[in-house]
Amino acid sequence: KMSPSLSRRPHLVAACVMMGINACSGVAIMENSVGLSRLHVASKLQLRAAGNVVSNLALRGGASPVQLEAVQVLQCDNLLGEAPMYNSEEQALYWLDINGKKLWKFSPETSESKEWDLPEVAGSFVFAQGGGFIMGFKESGLSWYNPDTKALLKICDFEQGLDTRANDGKCDAEGNWVIGGYSNNHRNDELNITGLWRLNAKDLSLEEIMDYRFRCSNTIAFPAGAESMYFCDTPTRAIYKFKYDPNGKLSDKTHVWTMGPDDKGGPDGATADSEGGLWEAHAGNWKVVRHSPIDGSVDYEVKLPMNNPTSCSIGGANMDTLYITTARHRLSDEERVEQPGAGQLWAVKLPGSIRGIVEPHFAAASPLQ
Repeated sequence: KMSPSLSRRPHLVAACVMMGINACSGVAIMENSVGLSRLHVASKLQLRAAGNVVSNLALRGGASPVQLEAVQVLQCDNLLGEAPMYNSEEQALYWLDINGKKLWKFSPETSESKEWDLPEVAGSFVFAQGGGFIMGFKESGLSWYNPDTKALLKICDFEQGLDTRANDGKCDAEGNWVIGGYSNNHRNDELNITGLWRLNAKDLSLEEIMDYRFRCSNTIAFPAGAESMYFCDTPTRAIYKFKYDPNGKLSDKTHVWTMGPDDKGGPDGATADSEGGLWEAHAGNWKVVRHSPIDGSVDYEVKLPMNNPTSCSIGGANMDTLYITTARHRLSDEERVEQPGAGQLWAVKLPGSIRGIVEPHFAAASPLQ
């Protein structure tokens, strides 16, 4: 018999069904996890089971996207989980809790996790060659950083004099860091003041590579071959693809997709897959979607039991698992109870032959290692 508390909370029923848990026997797992600071709620066996469900889906065409199933793999209670990136050398996923000022690490094979306190807000990061990181800090700009020793060495300012911070970013195939900004007051003033930049690995110079300014950079991703780059200014809700030259500016802006009038929120963080598809989180819209490399249409969809997925990254030993970060910083106390998966780390097995692309590291070694 379904418990009274579960019958009053239909979102838990949906989450239990999504994870393959019996709606009656699984409620204790769901409800008890809310009060824990960290809990590995999905074992490799659960992920494998979810993968079996996905693999049996027909890879059909047509107007309706194929629905994929996600499971929670780590209870990390992030305020604003963001910027996930899989380190293939370490076989581990790293990401930020921006508002919580933390760096996180999750090892899929062991389900072990680790967190480091950061000295200030960081909006993005990349792996340095041979170990260590470059962080996009709010006050210290772009800086080398060693989380174990807390050593920080500033490389350069980021948009000094503007009320902005570093936000979404990825390394290109040459190992240069392409990073966009975030206007801290864009929800109020709606001013296009931040830009898209490239930190060049050869000389650590920072150059602007887009010929217009915007409000909030997102969906930066390089498809295989790295001759193009995806980008979105989130408030516009439109995703574009540019021709990318590692020695020049972006060109040949091409429209990919725009959110419909019935969709809430906007495109957030993204990653490209081995077939050129773009997986992007719909912040405020309860889902992650994949855009076909052919026409930009949504061909796969991951519906989630929380309204604010923030970004995604493909990893795992076989590069066949999509990891999804989420946020809860804008939820009321009541909404946090209704959405216990908010702020946690989620994962979904990729269908068919779709795999991830190994993320390039910044092509210079950190002096702090």
